[in-house]
Amino acid sequence: MEKKILIVDDVRFNIEFETKLIENIIEETGISMKVDEAHTIEEALKVIDDKNIYDAMIIDMNLPDGSGVEIAKYAREKSSKTRLAALTIYPNEYEKERGYFDLFMKKPIMIGPFKQNFLRLLQIG
Repeated sequence: MEKKILIVDDVRFNIEFETKLIENIIEETGISMKVDEAHTIEEALKVIDDKNIYDAMIIDMNLPDGSGVEIAKYAREKSSKTRLAALTIYPNEYEKERGYFDLFMKKPIMIGPFKQNFLRLLQIG
């Protein structure tokens, strides 16, 4: 069964890099995944409404139109099964929002930790 992933980040390079790492994980594990992307809160909320439930989301916390916490709250209302990761350079700043996320991923994105955290996010391995 294909896993549906949403990456929300306003920096196109970050989305491309994360997508490449996920493609590498697909090759290594053989798990089928489809990656969607959004660049703003508004876009993310629309994608969440338009699509079926996502298995996982990686959400940049600092977006041009606000905080990724808004997306996490909305995603939680839509499905309690969606696993959520916050992507931030300042994880301590979002300590009070920890309840909305399954894990925090630290910027800058490092290949090894990203892959390890992504597999944890999907509850694989």
